[in-house]
Amino acid sequence: MKKVNPLLAAMGKGAEPEPVAVEPARLNVEKPEKAVGKRVGQKHLGAYFDKGDPILERVAILRARLDMTNSELIEHALNELWKRHEAGRAFGD
Repeated sequence: MKKVNPLLAAMGKGAEPEPVAVEPARLNVEKPEKAVGKRVGQKHLGAYFDKGDPILERVAILRARLDMTNSELIEHALNELWKRHEAGRAFGD
């Protein structure tokens, strides 16, 4: 038998009730549904810059002039960098 808690006894509560054994819930073995959205299957690529960094203004101007999103600008910049890098390798630079 459990000891009676003196504080509970003084409050007139008596002994705590015995815990009831609860059967654990069965886990759903079905596979969860995959997330649905426009970014499913995509990987995030980004960067952080200080608030006063001039690159932020340049990105905003290019985004407006070229009518591109940040993702499109990054893709375009990386493609140009890749072409330049491959051209340098072709000519032995």
